[in-house]
Amino acid sequence: MDEKLDRALEHIKQLLKENTIPPLTGDLAEIPELIEIHDEIKSAREILASFSTRHEEVLSALTESLCREIEKWSEAMDALHESETRFKYLANHDPLTGAMNRRSFMERAAQELNDAFRHHYPCGVIMIDIDHFKLFNDTYGHQAGDEALRHAVKIISSCSRSHDFLGRYGGEEFVFFFCHADNYTSLKIAERIRTTLEENPVILQTGDVPVTASLGVVIAKQSDDIKFEKLGNYLETLISYADRAMYTAKKNGRNKVVLYDYDNPQTFTEKYES
Repeated sequence: MDEKLDRALEHIKQLLKENTIPPLTGDLAEIPELIEIHDEIKSAREILASFSTRHEEVLSALTESLCREIEKWSEAMDALHESETRFKYLANHDPLTGAMNRRSFMERAAQELNDAFRHHYPCGVIMIDIDHFKLFNDTYGHQAGDEALRHAVKIISSCSRSHDFLGRYGGEEFVFFFCHADNYTSLKIAERIRTTLEENPVILQTGDVPVTASLGVVIAKQSDDIKFEKLGNYLETLISYADRAMYTAKKNGRNKVVLYDYDNPQTFTEKYES
């Protein structure tokens, strides 16, 4: 009897300690009290196991749901960031050509002028006007004209240094800001733009069509008297000088680079021509 009791107690220990439920067999299955204890512990273990499994299922479902929500939130934030970036780009760039629009160009150019005056390095602007653009539109159509403008911006941008930038001033006119360039270097930049445009015709469905431009160059006059809040006015003056030089290039045959001459602004100086 003691040996049978020992085996019954051992069975109960196994029920409590082991993960699996041992079967009640042999003469132990004839002990009513042990049967009752066995069944109660087995029932409790099954309830606990069911609760644990259900708890894991609920936790897993919540985790998956949370992950989906995080993923949706992340995608929404990415879309918002992309939308904001696109909005800022559209707000600052000409939608047709991708060049900076006039407002954003003037704001950045004023800041660059301020930096140039503070640190005493040369800077200036180049006005660029596509030659015979009205005739181009009348001959090939406005869609071809749009393509010519996009083509011109790509060519001009390819001639830019890392700190130069381009804006669409209006119609077929573009304004190009440069710094760390004196008369000689700025004229080289302008001539590189002119020759690269001349050597690379725009490709249309009807064939290749040459595109040329007239360019007016002006170097900013350094002055410690010009305050930042007045740089916008000075920039407009600077652009008007470059514009006058550019019109001189057009009047003298087009496809030329002309430098604005502060000492004799009525004559200008033709530096390069085709």
